[in-house]
Amino acid sequence: MMGNENSQLNGLEIEEKAIEITDFWSHYQATIKDSCRYFSLKSDGSVSVFKGLSVLGPLWTVSTPLEKLSNNLLKYRHPCIVKYLSAWQQRSTFHLATEYVQPLAHILNSQTPLQICIGLNNILQALVFLHEQAGMSHNNICVSSVYVSGDGQWKLAGLQYLCTFAESNVAYLKHARIHRYDKAIDPNEDSHEITSKVDQYAFAVLVEDVFKGHCDDEVPHLKEFKTYCRNGLQNPNPEKRPNLSEILKDNFFNHEFISIYKFLNFLPLKNEDERREFFSNILSHLKCYDEETVAKQLGGLLLSRLTLLDQTARKDVLPFILKPKNDRLQNGESAGFFCLSIFKEHLKPRLLQLFSVRDGQIRMLLLSHFNKFVHVFSHEELAHQILPELLLGIKDTDDNLVAATLICLSELVPILGADTVVGGKRSKLFTDGRPKGNLTNSYTKIDNDFYLANKVLRDYHCSQPIFPVNASAPAFEQTITLNERPSPVGGESIENDITIDTQKNKLVESEEDWDDWDNSNRHLVTIDNIQANNYYLKEEISQEPQFTESIQQLSIIDNEKPPTKSALLEKAALDAKRNILDISELDIKNQKIEISKQKDDFDFFADMMPVIEKQKIVTIVENSENFNKLNFIPDEETDENEGWGENWNE
Repeated sequence: MMGNENSQLNGLEIEEKAIEITDFWSHYQATIKDSCRYFSLKSDGSVSVFKGLSVLGPLWTVSTPLEKLSNNLLKYRHPCIVKYLSAWQQRSTFHLATEYVQPLAHILNSQTPLQICIGLNNILQALVFLHEQAGMSHNNICVSSVYVSGDGQWKLAGLQYLCTFAESNVAYLKHARIHRYDKAIDPNEDSHEITSKVDQYAFAVLVEDVFKGHCDDEVPHLKEFKTYCRNGLQNPNPEKRPNLSEILKDNFFNHEFISIYKFLNFLPLKNEDERREFFSNILSHLKCYDEETVAKQLGGLLLSRLTLLDQTARKDVLPFILKPKNDRLQNGESAGFFCLSIFKEHLKPRLLQLFSVRDGQIRMLLLSHFNKFVHVFSHEELAHQILPELLLGIKDTDDNLVAATLICLSELVPILGADTVVGGKRSKLFTDGRPKGNLTNSYTKIDNDFYLANKVLRDYHCSQPIFPVNASAPAFEQTITLNERPSPVGGESIENDITIDTQKNKLVESEEDWDDWDNSNRHLVTIDNIQANNYYLKEEISQEPQFTESIQQLSIIDNEKPPTKSALLEKAALDAKRNILDISELDIKNQKIEISKQKDDFDFFADMMPVIEKQKIVTIVENSENFNKLNFIPDEETDENEGWGENWNE
C-alpha cells in the first residue's frame, strides 16, 4: 500500500497498481478504513483515486487537466456525473478522490444491450443537464469519458475540456484536439461557424462504438436509432442537428424496460395514483427480461428509500424482491423473483447498507422479511454487520420494533449459536422430562406455528458453514456445558433409603435366631421401635435437615461389627422402661419418637467394654390412675425376672 500522509481522507489506503493510465492521470482503487460515509456496491468503503501527471499545453498553463476535472466535478453535480469526494495536493502530485468507478472500456464487453441502452440514457441525461442547465459544452464525449459505478450505472466524466458555449470556439477546439478522441471530432469542425453542436456529433459516434458487435434486433428500435444518429446527429450542417433533449424523446429511449427505469428514477415526481398503478404491474413486466440485467440496472432502484416507503410496493413488489427463489416451495408459499446467485451478487450488498439506515419503517420492513433472506449472508456478515444493528434495535423505545428485532435474533441462534447472539456464560437450567421411550435428538415441536414461521430458515443453509456442528447431537446441546441436575428440595437420597432398608432387613432376619418366647417378645419391642423410627424418619426428613446425619450414622452398622444379642435386648428394655407410659404406645400408630435422639439408641462399642450403669432413683407417681407396671424399676437386690412377674397383661 502507498502512504496516506497529508491526505484529506483519514484512513485512506491506495493500491499500488493502477487500473488505468491516461495522458493526464493514473487511476487507482483505494479503501477508506472505518468509514461509513462512502459506500461502494460491496459497502466496504471503496473509492477511486486519480493522481495527476505533468502535462504541457496551452490549456494547462493555469491548472493541470486533473485539477480542472476536479473543479468541474465539484461544481456540477448530477446523479449521472461521477461523484466528487475530495482533492488534495501531496508534494508535486495532485490527488482526486471520487466514488468507486471503473472505466467503461474495461467492462464494455460484458454489458448487455439493455444495459448499454440505459447507460446511453444516463450519459444523455448528464449532457442535457450541462447544456441546458449549466450552459456548458463537454467537448470530449467518448468511451474513455464514461465510467461505471459500483452499482452498474454509467456516469459521465472527462470534464477537463468543459467550457461555456461562448468559450467553445474554433481556436479552443483546435488547442484541445491533440488529446480528444479523433473519431469523435467533426472533420469540418474548423469550417463551421456554429461550434455548439460538437457534443451531438460525438454522441452519435459513442452510440456506434458501444453497440459494435451487437445485432440491431437485440434492443427495441435500435436500428432506427442508429439511422437517426447518422442522419441527424452527424448531419454535415450543424444547424440541422437536434438538441440533446429532443433525442430523449426517441423511441429508443422510451421502450418498456427503460420506461420502468425512468419511472423509478423520477419516483418523487409521480403522484399516488401513478405509483399505485406502476407497482401493481411492474413484476409482470420485469419477468420478460433477463434476471441479471434487471438486478444490475433496477436492483438499487427497487430497494431505494422511496420504493421501500411506498405502500403499494411494500405489498405487491417487495415481498417477492426480498425473497430468493426456492425450488422447494411449500404449500402457500410465493416464489421469489431473483435466483439465489443473482440475489447474493446484486441485492445482498444493498441489504447490508439498508441495515445501517436509521429509519423505523425501513427497519421494520427488513425485519418482517428477515427470515426470507437471512441465509444469503455469510457468518462473518451476520456476526459483524447484521447482529450489531439488531442489538442496537432492541434498545429502541418502539415496542413493535423491539419485538420484531427479538424474533430476528432468534433466527440467528441456529446459525451463529446462542453464545454469539446472547453472549455471557450459560448453563443447563432445564431438563427433558419426557419418558425415556419417547426421547429423540431434539425437543418435540410443541408450538407448530413457531416452527412453521422458521420453516424457510430450516430449508436453507448458511453460505459459509464455518461453525462445526455435531450431527448426532441437538443444536442446542452442542456448545453447552451442563451442570449436574440438582436433587429435589426435601427429597431423600437413594443411598439413605437403601441404608435404612438394609438395616431393617438385618434386624428382621435376626429375629429367626431367637427361640425363647420371652426374649423374642422383648425383641419385638426393639424391632417395632426401629420400624417406628424409620417410619417417622421418612415422614419428617424433609423438615429436619439434621436427620440426614442420623441416617448416615445408622448406615455405619453395615460396616462395623454388630453388638451382641444380650446387649441389644438390655438396651431396648431400658429404653422401653424410660419412654413407654402405656402399653398402647407400642402400636406404631401411637408412637411418638424424638428422632433427634436416634443417634443415642445404640452403643456401637457395647461389645468392647462392660456396661456399668449407675444407680437410678426413680420417683414413682402415687396417683393410681397413672400407675403402670412399666414405670416400675426393681432394686438391685431383687431378681430381674421376679420384678416383672408372670402376669404381663395385668
